Amino acid sequence: MKKAVLLLLAIAYPFAVFFALNKGISPKILSILLILAALLQFNSQKIKMLRNAFMACAALLLVGLWVYGNELFLQLYPVLVSISLLAVFAFSLKSPPTVPERFARLRHSELPPRAVAYCRRVTLLWCSFFVMNAAIALCTIFLSREAWMLYNGLISYLLIGLLMAGEYAYRLRYMKVIKNNASNTE
Repeated sequence: MKKAVLLLLAIAYPFAVFFALNKGISPKILSILLILAALLQFNSQKIKMLRNAFMACAALLLVGLWVYGNELFLQLYPVLVSISLLAVFAFSLKSPPTVPERFARLRHSELPPRAVAYCRRVTLLWCSFFVMNAAIALCTIFLSREAWMLYNGLISYLLIGLLMAGEYAYRLRYMKVIKNNASNTE
């Protein structure tokens, strides 16, 4: 249930900020959204170091929001989320199993070394994606509110979905080839 609420809030956040700002609601009042989003994200982080870093960044956004009253601090939240996801994936490279390997092991408990190496490459792909996503999200802050909402509320999620679906389909095919090669050598 908590994951569903977190996902819904993440998806709704750019739209809520956009519509509230366009209705003249003060960015300071909208800090409630930022606090709620940060608390839900905080509770979902399992790695203590990442959780602490995320909360420190969210606290800086809140302080900036309250000191300056500028919507920029609300718009930085999607950047923070991408950077947090980058940190999770990058941390899994240093402390295996990687995130994609964990998902792959849900379907195939035994993974050959080639599959583990593939999962490491996929992790690097995701890290690259999150760097790109954070950079684009940051750039949209300097465009119109509409452009910010469109990218952070729709396009980035479509890109994540496409990458996820494409990687999953390729992984299934790759695992089948590895499995066939293993059975042919026996």
